[in-house]
Amino acid sequence: MKHILVFAGTTEGRIFVEQVVQRNNCTVTACTATEYGKVLLPNVKNLTIIAKRQNEPEMATLMRENLFDCVYDATHPFALEVSENIRRAAKKTNTPYVRILRPKEEQRNADSHIIYVDSIEEAVKLLAHTTGNILSTIGSKELHKMCQIPDFQNRVYARILPLPQMVTNALELGFTGKHLICMQGPFSEALHTAMLREFDIAYTLSKDSGKNGGLDAKIQSAIATNTKLLLLRRPDTDFGITVEEALQKFEK
Repeated sequence: MKHILVFAGTTEGRIFVEQVVQRNNCTVTACTATEYGKVLLPNVKNLTIIAKRQNEPEMATLMRENLFDCVYDATHPFALEVSENIRRAAKKTNTPYVRILRPKEEQRNADSHIIYVDSIEEAVKLLAHTTGNILSTIGSKELHKMCQIPDFQNRVYARILPLPQMVTNALELGFTGKHLICMQGPFSEALHTAMLREFDIAYTLSKDSGKNGGLDAKIQSAIATNTKLLLLRRPDTDFGITVEEALQKFEK
């Protein structure tokens, strides 16, 4: 019987877990960063879920004590530090490692509604010299950087996950009332478009999180509302296979 470890912090991770737990010859340990991620996974007897953030030593201990046949890293394309920790822990414990990575979207440099940036800092500098309301969809981890934008309390609308600690942190930064939107994505084009119109958004800040991350809807909404989409390019240092390829590899 196979015993595998999956870091399932993305849609791809959840799809992979949902597929492999249906096999009778497999037990799965899935790791999520939060309790919210835990509830998105199936409740089945051959699945054990660990819902907490782990550093490299903790990951290595988990791998060493359980002797997994393989570790599947399905963390977010922008979670480079976490992914590197998983790789190092796998190497230290001689655990086979597979990176599940969502395919990159075709670059749309010709689209006049998209402005590509290489970092959140670059986006903030650009937005600091603009006028109009801003919708931030980069999450809560780097939300503090948006506070550098002049009059951010009135200009910036922050869309984050509905997690108590994230909400508390955002409130402490100064995002209050209707400027703090707590919702779980990805969102449909219709909902995203309605949000842009409701809050009179001129700029949306987003990571290039691919189709599963709702990027297509954001692009179409920018076109529909004649607004700008600041898109943070994905790191070029990451590599991996698709969830479909990982499932094929698992069967071998």
